[in-house]
Amino acid sequence: MHLLLIAREGVDLNTTLFASETSREILRFYRPEKRSYGISIRVISLGAALSLAAELRWYLRRYVALTLFEMAPRRFCTLAYAHAIEEREVDPDTPPTDRRYLVIRDGTVREANAGDEGAVEVWALPGERITV
Repeated sequence: MHLLLIAREGVDLNTTLFASETSREILRFYRPEKRSYGISIRVISLGAALSLAAELRWYLRRYVALTLFEMAPRRFCTLAYAHAIEEREVDPDTPPTDRRYLVIRDGTVREANAGDEGAVEVWALPGERITV
């Protein structure tokens, strides 16, 4: 499982996180991988990913455009959906009615259709907005 942090436009998320002693301390047990869109952090479980996101909350609000949790290859969910899974409000194996598709490539994230090349499925709660 991976936690994807997609940076706001103009933010070098890797540099920003490692410039801060607090975030360096939070990330000391992880090996964030710098990506063109932000960073990817390998975690052991959804609970661990949510815990890490909670610890990085201040940074997520300021520097991250979108937080995604990899549930399966090419299938992600939003932070709100991940919380709903953790609270057992939704079934992680049953696709929601509100699914979106994104293409994450060359430092950009854009909305896509299901059949578009490189599109990944993103599960979201009903009415949840996904903006990048």
